Amino acid sequence: MKARLLKELGCACDACLHGSQGCVDFPDGKIPKGTIMDHPNAWRLVRMGVAEPVDDDCAKAANMTERQMQQAQRGAKRSRIAPEDYDAFERGEMIGYYDDGTHIPGPNAAVSEGGIILDDSWDSDV
Repeated sequence: MKARLLKELGCACDACLHGSQGCVDFPDGKIPKGTIMDHPNAWRLVRMGVAEPVDDDCAKAANMTERQMQQAQRGAKRSRIAPEDYDAFERGEMIGYYDDGTHIPGPNAAVSEGGIILDDSWDSDV
């Protein structure tokens, strides 16, 4: 059963979880986006929205429609975003938070001298 990761994940092998020698397959302890996981429980990653099925066995075990997979993936992407910021995240105005809680600007953020402006109605002549 195979699934392709849609985002980077932390490795959860025994060496990473319990050993001090580190992971043999992923020395930095991070499994890169695009990695194909071949595991009997790979379907769970699909259900979580962090992977897509690669083979029929995985798709059948995940038992999700295309729309359900898209919704799970969307939920996984914004899992660390506060609900009041969902709209700004969806518009690409922010991609997350700095340690102090301020927004990390996204590709669609308008930037001013004083910081990030998330409202398109801002007028520079005021």
